[in-house]
Amino acid sequence: MAESRDIGAALAISALAVAAGVLLGAPQVGSAQSRPTEEDRIEVVQRKPFLSAGRVELEPRFGSTVNDALIRQFQVGGSLTYHATERLWFGGTFNWFDLGELGGVTDEYFTVLEKTSAAPDLVEMSWYAGADVGYVPIYGKFALFNAGIIYYDVSVFLGGGWATHATGQTNGEVGAPAGSIGLQPRIFLTDWLAVTAQVRDTIFFADVLGGSSLTQIVTFSGGVSIYVPFTFDYTTAR
Repeated sequence: MAESRDIGAALAISALAVAAGVLLGAPQVGSAQSRPTEEDRIEVVQRKPFLSAGRVELEPRFGSTVNDALIRQFQVGGSLTYHATERLWFGGTFNWFDLGELGGVTDEYFTVLEKTSAAPDLVEMSWYAGADVGYVPIYGKFALFNAGIIYYDVSVFLGGGWATHATGQTNGEVGAPAGSIGLQPRIFLTDWLAVTAQVRDTIFFADVLGGSSLTQIVTFSGGVSIYVPFTFDYTTAR
């Protein structure tokens, strides 16, 4: 009987200890309090798979004008760019528009000519050369048909240069100071190669019927970017 009383007393003491632990908030095995907290978690930061800083980008491209319904011109050209940081770059660009029989007036031009019996005054580009400063506000990635991850960035740029052109009011080609603004996305394929597109708005004053007029030549072009050196090294662990 004494032994039974001892066992009963021990069980009562154990029950009181468990109850006291619950009331005082003592951690229990398997409870939610034993799970890792936000401070205990380890965040893994993925390395950027393509680095531009300190590299030179050579970009040949081909495109056309898109904003004038009366004339369509094609361009060949390119840019040579230095990436000072991952976000900031600067360089020079050159676009040639005088491609002979490739391009010219459209059917809309002849429609206007027929209905008005007057030749519309056009601004025909010859070439543009200038310098640009760009910034990369967007960088990201997307999955391509679940076959791989594609990395890209998008630049905005501002520049200035010289636009050589001709109109119906000029005696041949003339030049004028010009500004430009644009947008340029890149999709990276390898450590040194990317495909690019560019929308550029070139703005200058041209002599047209009625006097000098602010003119905008909007072009859309595509090409490839070749980065030199062909490889890059990480200078930090992440």
